[in-house]
Amino acid sequence: MTYKWGKASQDRLATCDKRLQDLANMMLERSDFDLTVTCGYRTKDEQEEAFKNGKSRAVFGKSKHNTFPSQAIDITPYPQNWDKNDIRWWKMIALAYEVARIKNIKIRSGAFFTSLCDYPHIEIVD
Repeated sequence: MTYKWGKASQDRLATCDKRLQDLANMMLERSDFDLTVTCGYRTKDEQEEAFKNGKSRAVFGKSKHNTFPSQAIDITPYPQNWDKNDIRWWKMIALAYEVARIKNIKIRSGAFFTSLCDYPHIEIVD
């Protein structure tokens, strides 16, 4: 099945660095399940809200989501299921690294953060 980004995902993706856009688009092309972009660029208010709610360990200006274009993107399997035992999470993370290798983009997945396991988070490493 061929999947396409919904309007909200397209809008969020448009706020991201071109390399992340290319990565996400190829991930969607190669995925055997649908994906959604839940976050690209974060404003100061959005970042402070994420920090306050424990969804980020970074205050505004310290997150790769706060650069424009964003150096980070949050992608989840769709429909969303926050059960981390759902195999789609691991397939998506593996796919991100596979596509990054093909595109010659260095990334880091939030799934491997030690302070906050952030499965949706993918960021560019320069």
